[in-house]
Amino acid sequence: MKNDLSTALQDTFLDFPLLTTALRQCAARPEDTQVYASPAAFEAFIRGGGNVPLYECVSVELASHYAPDVHSLLDIGCGDGHALFPALAAAAHPHALERLTLVEPASALMASAVARAQAEQPTLPLQALNEGLGAFAAKLGPDARWDLAQATFALQAIPEPERWAGLARLRAHVKRLVIVEFDIPDLQRGTDAYVASLAQRYERALGEYEGATRELVAQGFLIPMFLGQLDAQTAATNWEHPAPVWREKLEAPGWRVTRLAHISDYFWAPAFMLVAEA
Repeated sequence: MKNDLSTALQDTFLDFPLLTTALRQCAARPEDTQVYASPAAFEAFIRGGGNVPLYECVSVELASHYAPDVHSLLDIGCGDGHALFPALAAAAHPHALERLTLVEPASALMASAVARAQAEQPTLPLQALNEGLGAFAAKLGPDARWDLAQATFALQAIPEPERWAGLARLRAHVKRLVIVEFDIPDLQRGTDAYVASLAQRYERALGEYEGATRELVAQGFLIPMFLGQLDAQTAATNWEHPAPVWREKLEAPGWRVTRLAHISDYFWAPAFMLVAEA
């Protein structure tokens, strides 16, 4: 399937030379090449290109919400803390925070986040929960409360029933919610417009890297992602929406959205920040 699909796409994307080259390299690889299994490609991707200014902007925006009255912070899907810890370091009131709770289902990412917390915030009381939003929200007792909850590029990876139910339940336990996601185009998967949009976005992404790093990022991360999004047989692993849909879904159970704004340009789609009060 990989070779057939890649060959067919090469003729379609002549206006996208970087993508065409990457597709040809992918098609030329033996089927059993284990390039996808290495984390090196994703590490090179996330630590370079447009991700650098994106995360710098996100961390500054998050830090602006760490006000003197925010004493407890919940980070849902914290990953390895790539957005969180620079935000804590940039906070105008660094000593106001008295309690940090991390929720992350991936064990390796949680271990990295905990190690970073211990190194950078050694005096901050930390609770680390290696679980997803659904399991976390289902166990919340009446006394569980946080001044602020945040989620950066994490909620899109949670299937919708679990995501919306978890956020609805969270409203009784959090004063304010800050979400950062991508305002993706409202296009139906598989249509010509969808394919053209994907090609344009991936061409831009590839152009943000050079030389051997571009090839590593392309073959180990971007091209597998691209082909998976084109393959109707590939199960979805992300459930993204245009920004207005996030507002609608959060307001339905009673969240009051006070801000919805683009905060950073990015190859995939503009990043937006949504702020909601319980």
